[in-house]
Amino acid sequence: MMKEAREKEARSQKPEARSREREARSWNRRSHSGFWLLASGFFLLAQNPSLDSASPKERQAAVESMAVLGNREAIPKLAAALKREPKSENRASMVAALGRIRDRDAIPILVDTLRNDLDKDVRSQAIDSLLRLYIPIEESGPIRTVFNRVKSVLIQPNAPVVGPEVQVDPSVKEALAAAMQKDFSDEVRIESARALGSLKANDQVSALMAALADPQNREHRAVRVEIVHALGIVRDPAAGPALEKALRDSDKQVAQEAILGVGLVGYTEARPLLEEMFRTDSNRLVKARSLESLALLRDRESIPLFESLLNHQEDYYRELSAEGLARLNYNGAKDWKQRLDQEKKPNVRNALAYGLAASGDIDYINDLASALDTRQSNQAEVYLYELGKYDGKLNELYRYLRSANPKVRAGVARVIGNIGDPASSEQIRPLTDDSNTDVVREAVAALRKLSR
Repeated sequence: MMKEAREKEARSQKPEARSREREARSWNRRSHSGFWLLASGFFLLAQNPSLDSASPKERQAAVESMAVLGNREAIPKLAAALKREPKSENRASMVAALGRIRDRDAIPILVDTLRNDLDKDVRSQAIDSLLRLYIPIEESGPIRTVFNRVKSVLIQPNAPVVGPEVQVDPSVKEALAAAMQKDFSDEVRIESARALGSLKANDQVSALMAALADPQNREHRAVRVEIVHALGIVRDPAAGPALEKALRDSDKQVAQEAILGVGLVGYTEARPLLEEMFRTDSNRLVKARSLESLALLRDRESIPLFESLLNHQEDYYRELSAEGLARLNYNGAKDWKQRLDQEKKPNVRNALAYGLAASGDIDYINDLASALDTRQSNQAEVYLYELGKYDGKLNELYRYLRSANPKVRAGVARVIGNIGDPASSEQIRPLTDDSNTDVVREAVAALRKLSR
């Protein structure tokens, strides 16, 4: 009965009402379909973010998706987006992405950013990305910039230095030199000077010296300190007179930084002044740096001073005096066996072993190779490098590539790569199949250096 009543009521409805009902049902179906189409569009947008999006987060996501090593096709897109991007954080991410792509086609874009971007942090990021073109840093995960309060090791003190096999584009060094001299931010100027040191920019030594001598820079103390440091890292002898003058600078930080710089560039004319500073200055740091610089100079006139310090109560003085004598191929080093046996301090023992090895007793290279697995590994690496590079002991290092200790294999591979003799490639190549990942990494890096 109820069913018959509903059917009767439906038949009694006006045609217009039935038409409206059909239209409503049709509209509901279209709305439901439209909702899913719209949702699908949002999903696709989320999956394929665009640099042209109105959303800063989506633009950032687009940058992230492009920041892949070797993604050269993304460079012009990032360059165009960089010009119209209003947010400094996103511009910094774009610049960082160019550094991750690591292709020299990005150089004009990064140089322009360093010169013209209004935000000092974006300019700082440009320096970091320029350095990444020449000093590879392995990095994965989301892009992190100075806006994330993260500063790369490349623009921090004691930054890594480019290998001797790497050719740096002149336009990069010129842009960094200009920023070092003229940028409005001291922070950017400091990082630019540091970058010139890291890139071993010999052709910009004159610019560095001019900035150091410029009276207008007297108030920019931190910039001048970094310039002096960079001159030492570049190791161009032409900087010797400027560094000797800086030893007498009224700014103590500049003077202290210049002490080591003189030794690094090998400016032997400053030896008498360094010896005087060691003997007469009451500052322990000045005395230690002066002796370290003298040990680097390789000036035989310092032999009497070094001999007088071999028995000093300060172990650092004993270390540096033995190191300085070893670099001079000191004849007396052949008699250091008993001295080494009696020495308790590992840093001094390493320096004595270096002297014995340099004088011809190659068995003491064992001591230095073993030290690669100690807290004195950096010291041992320096000595092994100098033995292989300057003392004709490269062939003696090869056997340690087969050491049972992976830290020794990795360390010696790194040393041989830094020495840079292409003939060493065949000795290094088997380590690319080593069971230890650190050894493989060092072997691959060494082969890269040796093949250029």
